[in-house]
Amino acid sequence: MRIFKWAAVSLMLFTLLSIVPGQSSAQFKFSDINAKDEAFEEVHYIADLGIINKVAKFNPSDNLTRAQAAKMLVIASKKQNIPTPAIQFKDLKPGTEQYEYASRAVSLGYFKVGSDNRFKPNEKLKRDEMGYALAIAFNLNQPITLDHPMVLTDMASHPYAERINGLYYGGVTQGDAGKFLPNQYLTRKQFALFVARGLNDKYKLPVKQPEQTSRTYFVKVDTKGDTLNVRNQPSVNGAILGSLQDGAVVEVVGQSGDWLLVLLEQGEGYINGRYTIELGTTKPPTAPEDNDVAEDPKPTEPAEPVKPEPPAVTGNLVGKATVNNLNVRAAASGTAKAVGKLNRGQKVEVISIDGYWAKIKFNSETAYVHKSYLKLINTSGNPLKDRIIVIDAGHGAHDPGASKSGLTEKAVNLKVAKLVESKLKKAGAKVLMTRSTDTFLSLEQRTEFAKKHYAEAFVSIHVNSAGSSSAKGTEVYFDSSVNENSAESKLLATAIKNNIVKRANMNDRGVKDQRFYVIRNNNVAAVLVELGFISNSQDFNKLASDEYIEIFAESIYQGLVQYYSAE
Repeated sequence: MRIFKWAAVSLMLFTLLSIVPGQSSAQFKFSDINAKDEAFEEVHYIADLGIINKVAKFNPSDNLTRAQAAKMLVIASKKQNIPTPAIQFKDLKPGTEQYEYASRAVSLGYFKVGSDNRFKPNEKLKRDEMGYALAIAFNLNQPITLDHPMVLTDMASHPYAERINGLYYGGVTQGDAGKFLPNQYLTRKQFALFVARGLNDKYKLPVKQPEQTSRTYFVKVDTKGDTLNVRNQPSVNGAILGSLQDGAVVEVVGQSGDWLLVLLEQGEGYINGRYTIELGTTKPPTAPEDNDVAEDPKPTEPAEPVKPEPPAVTGNLVGKATVNNLNVRAAASGTAKAVGKLNRGQKVEVISIDGYWAKIKFNSETAYVHKSYLKLINTSGNPLKDRIIVIDAGHGAHDPGASKSGLTEKAVNLKVAKLVESKLKKAGAKVLMTRSTDTFLSLEQRTEFAKKHYAEAFVSIHVNSAGSSSAKGTEVYFDSSVNENSAESKLLATAIKNNIVKRANMNDRGVKDQRFYVIRNNNVAAVLVELGFISNSQDFNKLASDEYIEIFAESIYQGLVQYYSAE
């Protein structure tokens, strides 16, 4: 009897296990999709959802037909149970499966039918038609703007441009080498990837906003005597904002296809890059007249902004010159008489700080130096006490930055920034955050914020992404093209990078000199930190971990401590 009872129990257990939901689905595999294939998870994911049939082979390389795409999108958008629309097709018979799905797809706006009333169910689907259908099904549309330029260069003037732009910024596609290839036919594998990304954040591609950290360069207008229109969008349909004369030199801060986003005296605008000549990353100097005499470069003393309450300075304070030929003046003004000069590395005793001006002892007399070109060093106590440090959490609000599987760059940046803020405040620093919530600031607003509050150091926090998932690690940037404190910026960048690499065990991608806007347009020690690659699985796991968020913040803090501790 015992043997019979155990056999019965075993049979019952086997029966229960065999009907557990998902048990058979988890075991199903298409015979022609290898586990190492980039689409393995996505194809089986949509199969489990019933979007494609579970049969022996998936035929990933076959071109997709309009009828197949219609069925997949109707099921993916959960519209398969809506009443069948009464649409007359000359090539589809009512009551057939193809008719049922095609009529729903057309009524939902996924597909268009010509004046001949033919759906063309067996016609191969091109990528532009696929992109439009996907974008409608998943409600993706992104107007081409300064914040969201068209990255896929062959779609800038296409009728479906905004829909395809929506797919790009929605993490559905990044195209192929910067192009969408609208006239190429689509494979079943490609469509499966797109559908899975549209349905589940887990499969979305990381999206990097081009404007936030773009390297800039200069171009010269070359129109053979004509003027070149500046428009508000990267298209001939954009409104004309103004024009540039032949030979004008402008700075490029972004690109959308053939269109260049350039800086103007008032704001930004797009020009057609076909009528320009690239000059490189350094603006060419204006040709001097014959009687001009070159002088040693002197630091620029920016105009005084409206002053907030100046920070209290306590304890002994030393200022170390960070540039050569720094004017020492008789009064706290850029027009006051120069009574001497300091060269890089020279130290002076600082009596007090008022706004941008440091009152110092110079040759036994009282004098003044613009503090942007002094590294302020506490001779006792915490090296960070009273230092004015701006922490800039990149991106924000409608600009998420890079993203993957629901994790956004803007959120990671803000988490790290807030922790750094807390650590710096405990050390006695005066910390200023460009943003403390999910808000958006332009690049110019971020740098102007630093200048308005007399910043002495600027740290911009970002997360990297790449088209290849193999790219990984930490890199920190400084600028030497415009920022006269480039040497100090490089020292700060090195200290922060070394701490992140060591403490978070990150791949060391080095310290790099690039013309990123927020570090180029600062006149103090300014760095841009790329914590890691959200597109790499190892880095992603760290960026998604609260433990590592703390480590990243501690590393940035320790980098600042080490920078200000070095005399």
